[in-house]
Amino acid sequence: MNKHKLVSWIIAILLIFLAGWSVVYVKHAEKINSEKIAKEEKKQQLQKKEDKNANMRYPIKWRKSSQTTKYPNVFDDKNLWIKISQKKQRLYVMSGKKQLYQMYVSLGTHAAGYSNESKKVFPTGTFKISDKRGKFYFNQVTGNGGRYWISWKGNGKYVIQSVPTNEHGKYLIANAQSLGSQADTNNSIWLSVRDAKWFYKNINGGTKLVIE
Repeated sequence: MNKHKLVSWIIAILLIFLAGWSVVYVKHAEKINSEKIAKEEKKQQLQKKEDKNANMRYPIKWRKSSQTTKYPNVFDDKNLWIKISQKKQRLYVMSGKKQLYQMYVSLGTHAAGYSNESKKVFPTGTFKISDKRGKFYFNQVTGNGGRYWISWKGNGKYVIQSVPTNEHGKYLIANAQSLGSQADTNNSIWLSVRDAKWFYKNINGGTKLVIE
């Protein structure tokens, strides 16, 4: 076999090897992708089942209560505390280990306008609801505000509030429609308008807040 034929054979073998490897790689990638899709679909189905069992309003209405049932009476509940899941984008009103009510929320990274801050992970841990609260605010730095706000960290820098508004108090519909999914909420935790109003009136300062 002359040198030219040997080179041709080597090239042919390499091409066959590469073709076979490509097929294996594509099939492997397709398998991983299909597994991811199946996992996400299962997650969504479980979340829908959980929401259905909790009488959650679906599709989400950002002006209305998250559940189709009445809000709980939490007056003088000594075991009251609040749990928020970033993964599920849900807020749970708890009494000890018992879930009293569930709300859609949006929270995520915070970025806009604060010195020495770029995209950061939203704070997690145990906090306390503050007595510092109000019916409306607007932040000139971030360019949005909210109604029925309650501070939970940083003396008003981190708040639970309604879906965001502009400086005139009008709701930013595009942002409001993302309720129930992660968003860049600029240190805020968004609730529906009705949920935020109830939370503002019924959750007292000193109530434990756990964000996971």
